[in-house]
Amino acid sequence: MRLFSPYYIGIMTGTSMDAIDVVIARFGDEPEVTSEYSAPIPSDLRPLLMDLASQEKIDIDLFVRMHFILAQAYADAVDSALRKAGLSADDIRAIGLHGQTIRHLPKPLKISGSLPAAGATFQLGSGPALAALTGIDVISDFRSADITLGGEGAPLVPMFDYRFLRSESHNRIVLNIGGIANLTYLPAKCREEDVLAFDTGPGNMILDALAREYFGKDYDEGGALAEGGRLDEGLLTQLLSNQYFSEPPPKSTGRELFGKTFVERIRSLITENSLSPQDALRVATELTAQSIAQAFELLPQESLKAHPTEIIASGGGVKNIFLCKRIGDLLPHIKFRISDEVGIPSQAKEALAFALFAKAFLDGSHIHLPKTTGASKKIILGSLSHGK
Repeated sequence: MRLFSPYYIGIMTGTSMDAIDVVIARFGDEPEVTSEYSAPIPSDLRPLLMDLASQEKIDIDLFVRMHFILAQAYADAVDSALRKAGLSADDIRAIGLHGQTIRHLPKPLKISGSLPAAGATFQLGSGPALAALTGIDVISDFRSADITLGGEGAPLVPMFDYRFLRSESHNRIVLNIGGIANLTYLPAKCREEDVLAFDTGPGNMILDALAREYFGKDYDEGGALAEGGRLDEGLLTQLLSNQYFSEPPPKSTGRELFGKTFVERIRSLITENSLSPQDALRVATELTAQSIAQAFELLPQESLKAHPTEIIASGGGVKNIFLCKRIGDLLPHIKFRISDEVGIPSQAKEALAFALFAKAFLDGSHIHLPKTTGASKKIILGSLSHGK
């Protein structure tokens, strides 16, 4: 008989800000997902979050209030997930809350001659407020300690990948295509110190922004619009010249680099009638596919050759059939699989990871791999807010 820990909840809202993903799970040798629930972010909340994440100057009063408003939205989603699963708050040991990233500034910056240089990150969604609203202990603020120790504060999910997706016979590249795309490289028979992970660049972020603005859709369903567009090779080359793509890991990125300002270049070409919205989607899809493929060149080439290699993909991007086809075309010698095939729900993998991280915090286990984040040492990540 396999023994499982109590139930844990993981909550994730990614860079795309399209939904609140909630997972209820238990953990043994493998994760046992009891329930998945996804709630759209309320229509009047999403644009406010987008503004806070993309505008250089923000309304500080709005910023502070949104910390609590988003916690209420998370609490509503948790309540719905519990009802769907037939469970109560008393059945849950803890919630692992990622929160909504509003600023991710990991590179230390000196803002005054008398002050030390500092990196920073902030995720909206108050852990104490969520704990009070749900009556469940909440573990949140997973990134701050890593950044304070000189790390990028990201990616954190590689520890989940290492625990549940490493293989004795295959190299595995665990690819998550959310608003930002990131990968975890797990060489065959890997140890913790062999894991390599980093953000590759934009995932769905630019695609969703264009689909929303020019086609009135939340996303390009199946990639059908992009597939019918014309590829502007010159523009693609310009976009791929961004320095981030060639930087060696550890590295992480977000809306600060690939958000409003980056998209503005594409938007201006559409305004000038030198690029159609459909062609823009084609270019943006190719940008995501090629930046992912180029990232493979940053992996240890000798270990890649030593064993068969396969991609295990998850995130909203796996629904984009055309995008996945382009990644496969660019990497023809690597098998492309969806994480559902290996028992990890592709649409809720990151929420599942944060459920595990709540357990790890309470168990006193570290969840970051300093080699992947750049932190100077291992430390227990997260902050506890009591709900009971």
